[in-house]
This record gives sequence, structure tokens and C-alpha cells, in this order.
Amino acid sequence: MPMMRTLRAAALAVFSVVLVAWPAQAATAPLAAPPATAGLSVELCPPQDPVVPGETGAMEVRITNHGPAATSDPTQVVVHFPPPGVVRSADPPVTLTYFGTGSSYEIPAGLAPGATSVEKLALYVAPITSPFTTIGGDVQAFYAGDPDQSGHTTPYSLTTADTRAHFMVGASSAWQAGHPVPQPGDLTGEPGATVYLPLWVYNAGPSYSTHPIDLRVTTPEHTTLTGTPPYGCTATGERTLTCHFAAGPRYHDAVFIDPAVVIDPAAVSGQVLTGGTLDVSGQEDWPSPDWHTDFVVTVS
Repeated sequence: MPMMRTLRAAALAVFSVVLVAWPAQAATAPLAAPPATAGLSVELCPPQDPVVPGETGAMEVRITNHGPAATSDPTQVVVHFPPPGVVRSADPPVTLTYFGTGSSYEIPAGLAPGATSVEKLALYVAPITSPFTTIGGDVQAFYAGDPDQSGHTTPYSLTTADTRAHFMVGASSAWQAGHPVPQPGDLTGEPGATVYLPLWVYNAGPSYSTHPIDLRVTTPEHTTLTGTPPYGCTATGERTLTCHFAAGPRYHDAVFIDPAVVIDPAAVSGQVLTGGTLDVSGQEDWPSPDWHTDFVVTVS
């Protein structure tokens, strides 16, 4: 009988050792990684033609799910586009979240295996951007169920075209909606008086002007140029000026010249002195009626 108790105690002791040891052994066994629910790729088609500063170029972004299952959470797409440029819009429309060096948007959950999300992004190149330069960036895609959590990154680049500036000319001191506007009757003076003619060239864009421009001015009849010609201008006659500038005005800005003229002392009050003209020419602009304006001086 004592021997049976001894054998039973020994058996219980061995069983206890097994129970104690098993959890420790189980804890050291590696856990299997959860299966990936999607494998993404990023393909880009950046603008093929040079983009004029101040205009947009279209870049197509294609995010494809290579499976094995549909995405169960949104996919974040990050577009790095160097400032001062910006991603202006997307087609189809998505909510763009902007940050210092680009923007991001989300692809909703449910992108099926083999399916592709396509966005056409409008990359706006700022008007101040220099022509003939290369702009580079990249697009990244992040999804929680992707085994590659570093993000799928695809670089892109585009080139800028020559600048393009559309010039408008006028003779007025009036401004409206951020730019000068003609205002008939704005130029007046008494007989024999010296008056300044507020002549301007306005750049309606889309780019900053980077090429030379030339102006030709004829003052109205019964007026004579007086004093020092405006900067960049040379008097070529009693009523004529030619002006040359290394570059035209910036986008949504104007260059002003204010030549002084003396009104003929023989002029009479109410007389309208016609014959004033202002013309501008520039390599960046295309032929336009805005290149020319007529103006008058009214004798007060």
C-alpha cells in the first residue's frame, strides 16, 4: 500500500511539471502574420507637354489593388507637388487635403482585387515659375492591410513652357477689381497747364512677363511733351515717345508711365483734344485689340 501511494505521488508530480511547462513552450511559438488583404501599385501619367506658368497640366493617378481581397479601409494617396504650385482639382471630384509640400486624398474602402481607382489631377503651375525648368515630385499610396507599410512611391516630373502674358493698355488713374480701367474724361487740364498722362500696361496673365516689351506713345493734338521723359522712354518728337523695358509687368500688375505735356494756351474750355494713342508689343503676347488704346485730354 505505501508503494502505491509513492507511485501515485510521482505520477502527479510529473503531470504537474508538464502543465507548468506547456504554457511557457506555447508562448515562445511564433504567431502567424495575418494575411494581407490588398497589394497596391501606383502608376502615373504626368503632363506630356510643357505647362505654361500660370496654367494647369493634367496628371493621371492609377491605384490598383492586386488582391487577394477588397480593401476594407480607405486608401490614402499623398501627392507631393512643390510649392508655389498646387493640386487645384481632381476628376472625379475628391476632397483634397493640403499641406506644405502637396496634398492628399482618400480612396473609399471596397476597391476590389484587380480594380483600379483613377484620378485626373490638375497640377497648377504658379505664374511666378520660371520657364524651361523641370518640376519633380512623387505619389504615395498607403493602406493598412498592405504588407508593404512603407508606402508605394512613384516619382514623376513635368517641364514648364515659355511664359505667356496678355497685355492690356489704357490711359486712366482709375482702378476697378484690382486692375486699372479706362475712364473717359479722366485726363483734363486748363489751357497752358502742364498735366501728367497716367498711361499703363496691365498684364492679365497667366504668367509673369519675362521678355522685353516696347511702348509707343503719341500725345493728343495741341499738347507738347515737356520735362524729363519717363524711365525707359525716349522722346522721338514733340508728341511722340518710345519706351523699352527688359520685362513687362508681373501677373495681375501694371507698369505705369506718366509723361508730362503742356496744353496749348490757345485751347478753349470744353475742347476735346484727340489723337492720343498708346500701343504695346511683346514677344509673350499674341496680336490683340488690347494692345492699342486711344485717349483724349479735355480742356477744363
